[in-house]
Amino acid sequence: MKQATLILMLAGGLTLGADAWADNFRCPNGEFVTTGDQIGEVAVRCDKPTTTTRRDEPQATVLGKVQYIAVEEWTYNMGPSDFIYTLTFRNGKLAEIRSGGRGN
Repeated sequence: MKQATLILMLAGGLTLGADAWADNFRCPNGEFVTTGDQIGEVAVRCDKPTTTTRRDEPQATVLGKVQYIAVEEWTYNMGPSDFIYTLTFRNGKLAEIRSGGRGN
């Protein structure tokens, strides 16, 4: 029983470690950024993105009203030997890091 508990705890720790790694991005210049970083910090640490897009996104409030938040997406095309990465900022904070297909 103790051995099964230990295995489950280790497996959970490995999963948590993998999730934390997914929240980081290595910029083309080798610097790292993490979800929660301010857009200004990322701009200083990373090279200029390949493309950027901006939009306002509706979000429901506690009172049932809709407010719009600023969303900015920075795309990095890391070349044919790597992937395309998209960093999504919501209200000036890095909220999401996604990888897509191979770069070119």
